[in-house]
Amino acid sequence: MASTEDAVIYQDVFEASPDPIMIHDADTGTVVRANQAAGALLGCTPDDIVGMHVGEFSPPGFSTADANDLIAEAATSGSAQVEWATEGPDSTDQLVEVTLKRAALGDETRVVAFIHDVTSIRERERKHAEQSEQLHTLMGNLPVVVFTLDPDGVFTYSAGKGLEGLGMEPGDLEGTSVFETYSEYPDIITAVEKALDGEEVRVTQEVDNLVFETWYRPVFDDSGQLKQVVSVARDITALKRREERVEALSDATNELLYSRTETAAADTVTQIAQRIVDQPLAAIWSHDSGDDTLYPIGATAKATDFAGVETAADLPPMGPDSHENRIFHTSEPTVIEDYQELSNPSAPAMPMRTLLCLPLDDQGMLCIGSETVTSFDGDERFLLEILASTAAAALERIERETRLKSKQAELERSNEALQQFAYIASHDLQEPLRMVSSYVDLLDSEYGDDLDEEAAEYMAFAVDGAHRMQEMVDALLRYSRVETKAGDFEETDPEAVLDRTLDALQMRIEEVDATITAESLPRVDADSNQVGQVFQNLLENAIEYATEAGIEPRIEVSAEEDDGMVTFTVSDNGPGIPAADREEVFDIFHRAGAHDTEGTGIGLAVCQRIVLRHDGRIWVEPSDDGAIFKFTLPAVTEVNGDD
Repeated sequence: MASTEDAVIYQDVFEASPDPIMIHDADTGTVVRANQAAGALLGCTPDDIVGMHVGEFSPPGFSTADANDLIAEAATSGSAQVEWATEGPDSTDQLVEVTLKRAALGDETRVVAFIHDVTSIRERERKHAEQSEQLHTLMGNLPVVVFTLDPDGVFTYSAGKGLEGLGMEPGDLEGTSVFETYSEYPDIITAVEKALDGEEVRVTQEVDNLVFETWYRPVFDDSGQLKQVVSVARDITALKRREERVEALSDATNELLYSRTETAAADTVTQIAQRIVDQPLAAIWSHDSGDDTLYPIGATAKATDFAGVETAADLPPMGPDSHENRIFHTSEPTVIEDYQELSNPSAPAMPMRTLLCLPLDDQGMLCIGSETVTSFDGDERFLLEILASTAAAALERIERETRLKSKQAELERSNEALQQFAYIASHDLQEPLRMVSSYVDLLDSEYGDDLDEEAAEYMAFAVDGAHRMQEMVDALLRYSRVETKAGDFEETDPEAVLDRTLDALQMRIEEVDATITAESLPRVDADSNQVGQVFQNLLENAIEYATEAGIEPRIEVSAEEDDGMVTFTVSDNGPGIPAADREEVFDIFHRAGAHDTEGTGIGLAVCQRIVLRHDGRIWVEPSDDGAIFKFTLPAVTEVNGDD
């Protein structure tokens, strides 16, 4: 028996408890005692509760019989528990947990009901459950694999949609050793060993046909010991495939830059197209505007095998009335969903299904086919359209270069024929001219005394004509030898070349009291003998024309280097060149203005031919005082100097 003092203490505890407490008669289930908190729960006084049966204040659906059964269970077994949804005094819903405990109070058996408000607890539990479900749903749908390893490398957790690609379900890995499961993947084993040693690891790994970007992070306990390794593996197979496609397109661009034939470009385009879409049936046709037909110029080996032909050229052409030809003229990329349903295909016997047609501007068309009805995703279409644009530009460039080479070859043949003609004509004219000159001299020496004044004049005209013809033939020979007798290009000092030229002209310079000055002249990459010819022709012209005009010749030579070329300037104080003659002055046998000086009019033509051989140009600058000639030659670069 408890003492009176203990009874008082229990009474105080009973009344002061913040949780409602009721004491029930074990036989009848009625309340025999209730504390203040119980009264507050039911919205009445504790005395009002006494004598009530549980069924009177229990929630709907919980009868008096149910309450008696629960109380009887507690009285028999010692305890029982139930959770109720009730309405509080302020009419708010709340959840209470009722715990029934058997108690001996004096000689009587009683059942004490401890009532605890669990509304907030259950709300927290509900939210936690929702969050857990959300996390589970998230983990189940993310394209990743999430797993944990214990310190021995055993999987303790595995989840994530990425497991589907590996043919697994969440949890399949749990309990297995990573060292056994992935023993054939040394890169995975190496990464795990580093992580188990405490190192955070990020690595790209291949598993079967998939590529994963995996992050391993060690987790330590408070004592610094490894607790587990948490890892996330992201499937980047599609990303790597896109990277490979872009790389393939970049390769195509680079290769097409160096393709010199239509066939080579077509082979490159079809191979790259196959890599971009993993479709082996790729072929390319070139458009002939003459008969408005597309002719095959390239195809993958799979495409020719599929068509049952030996080479790409054996594929069927796409005539003017074919469906494919009409697509070409629309200039729009088009997908033929099912080739077998076309009314007028170019190859009706071909068992093709889906066909993607990509017109290449005016050049032709690229076609990617499939043996089954399929589709091309957005990335594939985008990359293929870029490839088609690149291919069109390459084919246009090749066509342009082919025409240019053909024209260049034609010009070279024509130029060679002209040079040969000039050389042969001038060489073959030498002998008859010498014969004419010799016999005229014989006539003059033997019969000159017998000729009258008029006959002697005729004889002089004949001699002069023969001499002039000889000079023109010699000039024509010099002109033709600019190419045929040319020397190699080498580092040349124009100052030294000019000095040698002045030495050759020294007598004439002194004779007319000419003054020639020169500034510093940069070195050039040229044929030094031909550079000397240019200087000599320009200086001789300047001296002769100034002397003819009664002017004491004053000539200046200068040069400046810019952008890999040296521009030379030869200016004089002579009569100059009329504006109307500045364009034609370089024509062969052309002489500007009216002059009494002797000459063939071929010197400037030779200068132009020499300068053009050096990829330079020569021209006359407008001037009101004398003549100004400018010409360019390639400067000596560091590479040229080293060579």
